Amino acid sequence: MKNWLNEYRASLKAIEVEETLDLIIYRPLGFLLVKLIYKTSITPNQLTFLALIAGAVAGHFFSLGTAQSFAIGAALYFLFNVFDCSDGQLARLKRNGTLAGRIIDGIADYVSGILVYVGIGMGFADHQEQKTLWWTLLSLAALSNILHSIVTDNERNRFMKHAWGKSDQFGDDLEIYRNEFQRLKLERKYGFSLLVIYIYLKYMLVAIKVSSHTKHHKTESHFDPQQYYQANKSLIKMWTFLGPTTHITLLVISTLFYRPEWFIILMIVPYNLYWLLVSIIQKRTNRKLKTATTHA
Repeated sequence: MKNWLNEYRASLKAIEVEETLDLIIYRPLGFLLVKLIYKTSITPNQLTFLALIAGAVAGHFFSLGTAQSFAIGAALYFLFNVFDCSDGQLARLKRNGTLAGRIIDGIADYVSGILVYVGIGMGFADHQEQKTLWWTLLSLAALSNILHSIVTDNERNRFMKHAWGKSDQFGDDLEIYRNEFQRLKLERKYGFSLLVIYIYLKYMLVAIKVSSHTKHHKTESHFDPQQYYQANKSLIKMWTFLGPTTHITLLVISTLFYRPEWFIILMIVPYNLYWLLVSIIQKRTNRKLKTATTHA
């Protein structure tokens, strides 16, 4: 049992930045799946593909629009998140993850999310009297979902950078992907991995221009790691409740009860207010840390 516990911990990201629902529900289930297939030839990318299939089929069942089909869709989307957790856990335990695999995992998340939202729109919004209104609200919920996930990921990366000295997605990480792209080209490995990394690099160049993150990255304050960790260890947990797993769980619960409107309203109003609240707290925390650093 002790060995299993140590393996489970090794399969996780840093606990501070893991979503609470992942730690309680999805990671344990993902770990059990990993233990079942550990000695097989199944790869992390194959688990990612299974997650994509589960997400796509969930979207199909949502589109059918019945209470039973929504319950099946909810179960499949729950399974999607288990698979989505397990691919990274398997990669960490076997140490066979790849840079292309990380990109594919992100693509699978976005594609599955799009298919699920479209399915809910076809199965729910299309059958309402005010069809245009509900499609608009659903689109706003989807946009909120995306923005929450992006902001949470940025705050998670910022926490790991300032507290632990981890690489920055727009700096060091980008350079790692560029080096891997050049390595594959030099070795004439013109396969799927090269194509995926090429597309990712093009996407990141656009993201940098849109967000003007490069300028921010150069001028961002440097904090004392220990002070930053102590000031933000609880705050980063608050951010993770805006992460994708919380969204997926709320969607699963609401569609399981055939009430997708619960999820839509939650995303548009309470969760955006929560985002505003956490942003205010984060800004005040950073301001205090900057003052403390200046006076030190």
